[in-house]
Amino acid sequence: MRFLRVSGFRTPFPAPFLAASAASMLALAACGGAPPVAPVVPKPAAPLVAPEPPPDVTAVPEPAGLVLVGRVAKAEAILKTLGSWTRLPLPGGADLVRSIADDSVAESVDLSQPIDGAVSLGGGVRDPRPLIAVSVAVRSFDDAKAKLSAKHKLTKGKNGQLWVEGIGRAAASDRGRSKEKGEDDGDDEGDSCVLAHASSGARLVCGERDAVDVLSPYLTRTVPRQTWPSDIHVEVTLAAIREPLGQVRAALPMLARSMLGGSSPALAKLIDAGVNELVDVVGDTGRLTLDSQLGDSGVQATVKVDYIKAQSFVAQLATSSAQRADVPPPAFWHLPSDTDMALFGKGSDPKLFAHPKELLGNVFLEATEGAGMPEPERKAVRELVVDRMLSLFTGPLVYGKGYDATALDKALANVRAAKPGDLAARDEAERIAAEQVLGWHLVQVNEPITKVGPILKDWSQLWNRPAFSKWAKQQSSAKMLATMRIVPAPAGVTLPKDAVHLEIVMPRPDLEEMPAVAPPPPQTRAPSKNAPPTPAPTVKVKKIPRKPVVLHVIAVPDQGGTWLGVGLDAKLLAQKAAASLSSAPDTTTLAKLPGTEALREAKANGAWFATLRGLLVYTALGHGSRTPFSTVASLSAKGATPILLTFVSQGPSQAAPAGSAVATFKLPRAAIEDIVKIAMSR
Repeated sequence: MRFLRVSGFRTPFPAPFLAASAASMLALAACGGAPPVAPVVPKPAAPLVAPEPPPDVTAVPEPAGLVLVGRVAKAEAILKTLGSWTRLPLPGGADLVRSIADDSVAESVDLSQPIDGAVSLGGGVRDPRPLIAVSVAVRSFDDAKAKLSAKHKLTKGKNGQLWVEGIGRAAASDRGRSKEKGEDDGDDEGDSCVLAHASSGARLVCGERDAVDVLSPYLTRTVPRQTWPSDIHVEVTLAAIREPLGQVRAALPMLARSMLGGSSPALAKLIDAGVNELVDVVGDTGRLTLDSQLGDSGVQATVKVDYIKAQSFVAQLATSSAQRADVPPPAFWHLPSDTDMALFGKGSDPKLFAHPKELLGNVFLEATEGAGMPEPERKAVRELVVDRMLSLFTGPLVYGKGYDATALDKALANVRAAKPGDLAARDEAERIAAEQVLGWHLVQVNEPITKVGPILKDWSQLWNRPAFSKWAKQQSSAKMLATMRIVPAPAGVTLPKDAVHLEIVMPRPDLEEMPAVAPPPPQTRAPSKNAPPTPAPTVKVKKIPRKPVVLHVIAVPDQGGTWLGVGLDAKLLAQKAAASLSSAPDTTTLAKLPGTEALREAKANGAWFATLRGLLVYTALGHGSRTPFSTVASLSAKGATPILLTFVSQGPSQAAPAGSAVATFKLPRAAIEDIVKIAMSR
């Protein structure tokens, strides 16, 4: 069989087959054959759609009117720490979110990352309103989108954001009630959260719609770039408040006077000065920062206030004593070991107090004039109170207080043992218990006894002046008039020879006891219409005299300073004053109290410490079977763990041209556990 060759190429088809095929094609063409195939016209190409630009996650400036920005760094870790303090099975982060939102939100958020928040002022200058938004991280944008869309309607927003409708159980329940009533709740119902791309990952920002719209760029693109070392960080700036406050400044004193009743000229000036001081403090303050650490050992929080100027009294007081910062004075450590609250201060420039003292003095003069006090006595009282007594406390000082635990327990037992119907016994038991509750109070001032002692003596002399005594009797009955006198030191206690003891006796009104009245005898017959009415039985009220309350004030010299003591138990007060003298043994002093080590080497302008028992002792006489103080004995640490606070004044810096004030607060775990137990017992 022959095969056709074409240009040297041998085809796989036989030549007769190709010839027959060609002949057939010619025959079909001659007869008309099949219709020709129409040419294929290409479809026009679809227009190209430009892809959406990627979301802009570059940092943005602070929004106008920003007042506060804060962060909780590790919410999950903080919840675990709180659980260890309380020893309670607290819910985890997801369960906590689920309790306020729903499963889709709880499964989307990532509480191992920081939770941020911000507050700004919106509205006008005369009607500002706060805009508050909170930002929480999600595991990823796509993951959150998928989970949230299963239960919520998502609406596109700007910059790739997605508004999430109806987050929160309150929003869902409100929407359900609206539907049941056939009401149209509007498209914006629940649109208070937005899912947005962030500078790192993605975040869910929630708040009022306007607040989210204003604050979400800042909370997603700027704040995540910030790093703060503390577990909780809060910054407050007052710049946004200054303008609206300045515009109403002129009207504020008038409003304050109308509310406080400042009708007299001196009181009006004092109120005006207080209002202006508040406005000046806002104008002076640049930034307030709070940083807190929460751990197994407890809580430590630091508050720093940066001042851009020092026009106000508060700013001057806080920033003018940086050079005075030092370790606690020896007198602080020489307080008795059962001190339950104490503080020391390094003092300030006395000139700062000149204007406040003048304002208070004028108010005092007006008040005593209105009460009819003779002018010589008015001036003498003003000099004693304003010029001499207040001046004692503007310089360095040490303060401590405490109570006799054994004596108080015995007094409270006597109160409980008093028979319900025995008013006299119960009243006397409560008077003695009140003496022990007040306990002893000591203040060491940096003035010699030659200046402090005469103040107590002059009070006694003034009180017993004929003109003053006559005026005082017009204000109160002679029976209820207090008396003052200088008396010797309590027996059994040795005080320095220059010590002064002022005794103030304050009478109390008699108790009135109503005797039991026997019921009238039963009537055997109906009374006649014309019969005279049966006279009511005469009830004779029994008067029960009460012992007066006696307040003791002592002044005790100690080297160049003076201890001033106040209390109702004269012997206890004198004993504690004697034990606090620098010449007394230091075996039972505050220096031996554990938990105050952080104060020993700390250089500060002032420090304060308190114990839970020292704060709760004032509830000891509360009515009821179980007062907060009654639980102190059952506490693990007995309410004796010191809670510390230190204050340091710092000089000018770039962030604070007028200086700064820093306060550090330490709440140990033992004190926290005691507080939790008291709260649970209530």
